[in-house]
Amino acid sequence: MTSISTLNSEPQLNLQGKEGPGDSGSTSTSSPFPEGYWVLVRSSADGNSNHRVNVGGPTFSVGRHPSNSLCLSDSTVSGRHAEVLTINKDLFVRDLNSTNGTLLNGRRIQHLTGLRSGDVLHFGSVMYTLQSSTDECTSSTVTADVSADALAQLQFDKLLRRPALRPYFQPIVRLSDTARVGFEILSRSYLLGLETPEKMFRVAASRNVEAELSQVCRTEGLRIGESLPGTQFYLNTHPAEIVGTELFPSLVQLRSEFPEMQIVLEVHEGAAASSALLQEIRRVTRELKMGLAYDDFGAGQARLKELFEVPPDVLKFDVKFVHGLPFTTPQHRATIQSLIRIVKDLNVVPLAEGVETVDEASVCFELGFELAQGFLFGRAESAAHWINS
Repeated sequence: MTSISTLNSEPQLNLQGKEGPGDSGSTSTSSPFPEGYWVLVRSSADGNSNHRVNVGGPTFSVGRHPSNSLCLSDSTVSGRHAEVLTINKDLFVRDLNSTNGTLLNGRRIQHLTGLRSGDVLHFGSVMYTLQSSTDECTSSTVTADVSADALAQLQFDKLLRRPALRPYFQPIVRLSDTARVGFEILSRSYLLGLETPEKMFRVAASRNVEAELSQVCRTEGLRIGESLPGTQFYLNTHPAEIVGTELFPSLVQLRSEFPEMQIVLEVHEGAAASSALLQEIRRVTRELKMGLAYDDFGAGQARLKELFEVPPDVLKFDVKFVHGLPFTTPQHRATIQSLIRIVKDLNVVPLAEGVETVDEASVCFELGFELAQGFLFGRAESAAHWINS
């Protein structure tokens, strides 16, 4: 078996947006804004009309209470739900401890986060798309964006009716001997305008079908994965499924279709609003004989409370714990080692994400990581690639 040595070779302000439901009335008290500023756009269910809200002033509040800059009369929206801040013409969003959270491109935000034109925001189940007013003043850019969006919309139904997905499989290895023990399934598409997950889920968000697309990705991934027997498959969830009601029935259906496959369900650490919800996810996955993994641990707030109350089977440490690890101070390594020791005491398997070099893999093994994935052990490839490797 190949060893690592022989292989080839704190929440901070996030100033960039990251990758990625309900119909309600709304009012806005914001005033017109000068050229170069921002607007939130909400499409109607039929896509034929838009509700446009100018984001004015240094602080723009969103919530159900009438005093907010944007008042949303939707039961999933808190009284004071979120606020959008303008700082030197740049835009940032933060959640105000709302009950159902604020999602940016499908991921629940944990702290002040930067925005850019085209981002999709969910306040509870109410969705808006952010646009810069300068986009409306540049006809060539708008024409290109509208054309690409129209093509993506026309193609999108094929993802759901006749899956045009291309599942890719990234290996997960055991660090002690680099043996391959599983794959994370990642979805791509050959349809123009929908090639990447970000593009697929952005269109899905405009139609409020993120949960349905996520389910199709899991099903198609396992269908292709049947050609790779005797291994675990790590399947992703979308935050829209966690806050909705679609997840549990879809898992029951998935198990009925693939009764013998080894499945580990990945839930992002920031997606679940409460320990009670995580407890229910834990209960259902155990009943269905599925594993549970918390993804990107430490990417936002390392939610130790939930980790202690509802320990998963696997904890996937975010890449920020791994990158540069060989060059960190002994004190920094000791801190990570202590955290890994706590995780193991909970009978949770620690997994290092984003391992790219032999040195990173060696240090991860020394600190106590048991599993790893990253470019060092293989990029996401088709099932045929791994059958023949």
